[in-house]
Amino acid sequence: MHISRSTSPRIGRRGLLLGMSSLSALFCVQTSRAAPLRGGMLRSGMLHQKFMSVSSLLVPHKLNETIGMRTADAMIATVPDFPEHLEQLASFIEAKKPADVEELMEALADVSLKNAAQSIIESWYTGAVQGVSTISVISYEEALMFKVTSDVMTIPSYAISGPNGWTADAPPLSQLPIF
Repeated sequence: MHISRSTSPRIGRRGLLLGMSSLSALFCVQTSRAAPLRGGMLRSGMLHQKFMSVSSLLVPHKLNETIGMRTADAMIATVPDFPEHLEQLASFIEAKKPADVEELMEALADVSLKNAAQSIIESWYTGAVQGVSTISVISYEEALMFKVTSDVMTIPSYAISGPNGWTADAPPLSQLPIF
């Protein structure tokens, strides 16, 4: 009895890995060429600048640009009508020129704009963006709720020395008693 071997080409692990990584790269390139976002705003510096400008009035802290860009992107993806509300907030701030966030919130009569302003503030302090059915975590270490108390409280973490402290050496164990 003779068993014949198939002459069909076999795909090894390397070939499979190479093929999958090529497909992943192609998918990333195609997603980055996305069309303009809702409201006609392009995923350009214009949206991020407007978001950071509005945020600088709403949140009286030094804000991280990278976290701001990621937060703006997450809000566009998860919050309905966010680009329009951001545009309206920016126009309102430009026209009224409020001195601080308290003055702005008192002057805002439109509930949807107040909610948009509140969601921007919330996202900076919690480090997350809450949509209708999802929550996108943007930052843990840079969340402002930890920054305002950083002089008296450390950020909760499983790392030995705090967030991003995974490379710190563990303290030596004391000598165990011998029974």
